[in-house]
Amino acid sequence: MPFKFVHAADLHLDTPFRGVATQGPLLGRFQDSTFRALTRITEVCLRERVAFLLLAGDLFDVKDRSVRARLALRRELGRLDAAGISTFIVHGNHDPLSGDSGALGLPASVKVFGPDWEEVEVKREGRRLCRVQGISYPDVEVRDDLSARFRRTGDGFSVGLLHANLGGAEGHANYAPCTTAGLGSRGLDYWALGHVHTRAEHLLPGGGVAVYPGNPQGRHAHETGPRGCILVEVEDGGMRRRFIPVDGVRWHKLEVPLSGISTLDGLLASALEGVEARCAPELDGHAVRLTLTGRGPLHRELARPGALAQLEGDLREQLAKGHPPVLLESLRDGSRPEVDLEAVCAAGGFARTLLDEVGFLAEDPAALARLWEEEALGTLSQRLKRLGVDALETPRAEWVVQAAMQGVESLHEEEPS
Repeated sequence: MPFKFVHAADLHLDTPFRGVATQGPLLGRFQDSTFRALTRITEVCLRERVAFLLLAGDLFDVKDRSVRARLALRRELGRLDAAGISTFIVHGNHDPLSGDSGALGLPASVKVFGPDWEEVEVKREGRRLCRVQGISYPDVEVRDDLSARFRRTGDGFSVGLLHANLGGAEGHANYAPCTTAGLGSRGLDYWALGHVHTRAEHLLPGGGVAVYPGNPQGRHAHETGPRGCILVEVEDGGMRRRFIPVDGVRWHKLEVPLSGISTLDGLLASALEGVEARCAPELDGHAVRLTLTGRGPLHRELARPGALAQLEGDLREQLAKGHPPVLLESLRDGSRPEVDLEAVCAAGGFARTLLDEVGFLAEDPAALARLWEEEALGTLSQRLKRLGVDALETPRAEWVVQAAMQGVESLHEEEPS
């Protein structure tokens, strides 16, 4: 029988957003955003008439779940229960089983997997739709490969529900580590994973797929772009997967080039225009990290004490008044001063000598190697190795060029206006 299910993970309900420097209604939108994402996941399940919902761990932000978060989860799962939709849950490192006080009952249609592997058959009208297998973290740190306990037990579609780090994904604790080869050897059709907050799909050897839906609500500037859940449609032995955004507040990293901008009001207008073009009006709000890039005459103006902070304050105030409002997470200066290299070369002096020497090194690999082996860089490399830091055997030519440019720029900045 054809059926559908939704796969979500890493809800992190009641994330405090302590790093969000704002107040008033905008802060409220952030604090409500994880709950609103859960509500939207429920609405996807109801609209698509799915057979069940999979929640792959870290439903709560901390081990000691807040009352607000538990009540919100109970309310949404109750809506699914009333519609005849089952829910399968595993707990991860943020919400291990040891943090559950048992003070909140869940509907009978909700299956919470315990610390031991278990399989459940999903049926409709007495006929099996699929099998769902799962296991939860008993406590915060799980270093074993829990996927080794999973296995195909019979024919038909089989799902593995697991909170794990597949392939040692960077930026996430290496809990329940597993590999694509290991997952593929278990013979399951769909691995519903949680833990990694970036959406990803891994085709497994021998068939099957391992999917991270990502978290449904970005929580900081490194979790940018649309966030949501995965709708899976199973029919005739095959499946289709579709990502559905459910985030209410979206994070962005944007660059504002200084090139061609000569006035502060022009820079402000360019920044506002860039944010407006990127931020979808149908969402509850947005948060952006802006970085000034490129070379331009304003670099020296913004390098004055307090200038960047004042520009950031003015820009933050204007963005917060938009519809929807936008939080300026930070304004960072990655711009460089304007340097006329032809004029530098014509003027001669140390800057010209520096550029000539670097040009020679960049075109002569042997000279570049000698710089690394015989000069001060060689001594630095040896010290790094003694400290256990991996150092390159030879420097990269582009690094030497960049260092020279920064030296020329520093000399240029020291010149009187």
